[in-house]
Amino acid sequence: MSKRTISFAISVIVLSLNSISAQTSFFTPTLSDYKPSGWTLSLGVSGLGGSHAPFEDERLLANTSGAIDTVYSGTWTPDGGIHVTGGIGKIFVVKRPLLADRITVAVTGSRRSISETFHGRIAEPTLETDVTGLPIDSAVTGAGQSVNLGIHCAALRAFTLSQDVFLELGIGGTCRYDVVSDFDFISSNPLYLSEDAEFGPESDISPYSASFEILAGAGIMMWRGRYLRIQFGADLLQLAPINATAKLPWLVGNYRPYRVMLHWDLFGLKPPKPAGSCAAPTHSEKAKELFGKDMRKKTKKRKNKRG
Repeated sequence: MSKRTISFAISVIVLSLNSISAQTSFFTPTLSDYKPSGWTLSLGVSGLGGSHAPFEDERLLANTSGAIDTVYSGTWTPDGGIHVTGGIGKIFVVKRPLLADRITVAVTGSRRSISETFHGRIAEPTLETDVTGLPIDSAVTGAGQSVNLGIHCAALRAFTLSQDVFLELGIGGTCRYDVVSDFDFISSNPLYLSEDAEFGPESDISPYSASFEILAGAGIMMWRGRYLRIQFGADLLQLAPINATAKLPWLVGNYRPYRVMLHWDLFGLKPPKPAGSCAAPTHSEKAKELFGKDMRKKTKKRKNKRG
């Protein structure tokens, strides 16, 4: 996806939210009886978009004589997995919404895995030839998997469909860290097989990745203070220099991480206010007698004078 397309998508989202901005939202009535912040629990699946679509790839380098040599040329066939993802976070209802009516901050745990099989011609030292000396295709496979923790922040806006149902749209950002990772690319990835490829070892693969996200979903109010939402999120733009190649740093192909999550939002009731009374508290100045001792003495003196 080009930078121009990404910029256009962000602009459309912002303008759409701005066009329907108001001082009230689907969640405004909740604020009358419930706290403006609550817990959100999430469970779903995540994967890599495009991880089942083969793509052509080749590496060309100029040799010492100025001619162009082919390091490798062939087809990659990826195979990515879909894994369970879960998390917990906080959700905040904006009292006077302009663009967003809710802000969410959550921590999630997920797994990523993929294998990439290359089938094509590879230059020395692995170039294979047939009995006549002509090069033949070779096949190599690289694989990687990781378990990561991510911090997600998002701004959401609800579009009311009925008294209990709404759609939502939002943008956010995330940063992930691979707690556990296992890669097998050095012996199988053609990029590592050429001395001129200038591709670092697996130990240089960054455990960090970050991105801007686009979010879309729908929800229903089960009852006041309890909301059930289903949400789709996908990386809109991978961030450099955290990801030096502006994509996931340990994959050959350009895949787009996504997730589909079921969220359960729980808001607690506000503490009850003290019951009102027309009488002032007994310890206050207003609770003193209307006619105290001093006032009664003055009243008696006036009566005696009249008598």
